[in-house]
Amino acid sequence: MRRVAVLLLPLLLAGCVERSLIIRSDPPGAEVYEEGVSVGQTPFKMKYAHYGTRELIVLKTGYKSHRRLVELNAPWWQIFPLDFVTDVLLPITLTDEVELDITLEKEPEGAAAFPETLKRAEEARDKANPPEPK
Repeated sequence: MRRVAVLLLPLLLAGCVERSLIIRSDPPGAEVYEEGVSVGQTPFKMKYAHYGTRELIVLKTGYKSHRRLVELNAPWWQIFPLDFVTDVLLPITLTDEVELDITLEKEPEGAAAFPETLKRAEEARDKANPPEPK
């Protein structure tokens, strides 16, 4: 029984990888949406488990919305078969941080900006809720 415990002990001490996306905006305090769901305000640190593409939208009143597809690519030490070593065998925690700085543009002053925004909102609504066939 002790031999089994001695053999399993290194697995309990194994490390892991912490993945996070740090989002900052100028000006700060903008709302961050990931895949259409509000996740927080800038500056914001978002942890994630899987690499891939994420759609991020950053909104702040008085500023144009900012939409970006962010590619979260695995570093070389997270590619098979090295990922087994870094995720399971190394007794340390590795950190993979991606930083994203976004500068928001001011929305034009006056009523001229409103019709364009309303038109975009109506188009988005119609695209999300197409009319039912008769």
